[in-house]
Amino acid sequence: MQARSQDEIITTEGDTINCKITRVSDEFIHFSVFDQSSGVLLMRSRFPFTKVQSYRQSVPQVETTKTGKEILKNEDDIPLINYESIKTPDFRLAINGGFTYQFGGYDWAPQSYKDQVQTLWKLEGELHYFPFESVGLGAKYNYIFTPAEEDFLDINGGVIRLRDELITFQFLAFSVLCRNTLSDEQAIYYALAIGRMDYRTDYSINGSEMYESGNTMGVALGLHYDFLLSDNVGVGLGAEVTFAELSEIDTNAGSRPVNNFNISRIDLTLGLRFYR
Repeated sequence: MQARSQDEIITTEGDTINCKITRVSDEFIHFSVFDQSSGVLLMRSRFPFTKVQSYRQSVPQVETTKTGKEILKNEDDIPLINYESIKTPDFRLAINGGFTYQFGGYDWAPQSYKDQVQTLWKLEGELHYFPFESVGLGAKYNYIFTPAEEDFLDINGGVIRLRDELITFQFLAFSVLCRNTLSDEQAIYYALAIGRMDYRTDYSINGSEMYESGNTMGVALGLHYDFLLSDNVGVGLGAEVTFAELSEIDTNAGSRPVNNFNISRIDLTLGLRFYR
């Protein structure tokens, strides 16, 4: 029975990690740890080069018997000098589509109207450059929209007809990604974005055209999963929570304060990934 070959990482503190090295990049050694008796995978992890004193690969040597049958010789530890270094992509472009749910802002409205305006469609693009394997810097832009119409009753019992409403949000932000590479094909990204959130709604009330608009600072926290289909193309899923609140809006009649108009939301997206 062939034993599982063991690689070795020696830390700067003098500890030894017996493992199977799966990948070597510019900043980390990626490895897996197996149970030696059963061969069951116990964990996958990575170790920064700044904490590595030395590392080497244990390669099983094979010889042939007189009958031509191969048998395993004792393992010889050799330096990992020729181990292939795999470089992660420097650029990541994501193009996403999905939907978003706005947490609040319409407590005054009937449920039929809230159902229309609190669930919106989302289109998004983001581009990041990775000066380090695990950290990327870049920008993102998303456009969120939904149409709506509703009939409201005024205090005198009359009908206020809201028609052709289009609610839009635009978010342009500086973004930081922290990349956790799970394997050659899979990675998880933790995202932080800070930027400007613009709000606008155009509509008509009983035939009169009107609008509202405003802007504020937004902060977004996200979690994304990428799966590579090739070296340069992949697909991905994402979830993101954005926090923002308006205190003033512009209208046809001028600016007016609002009582903490909550435009925070949660997004779910699916999209394409391009790498270089």
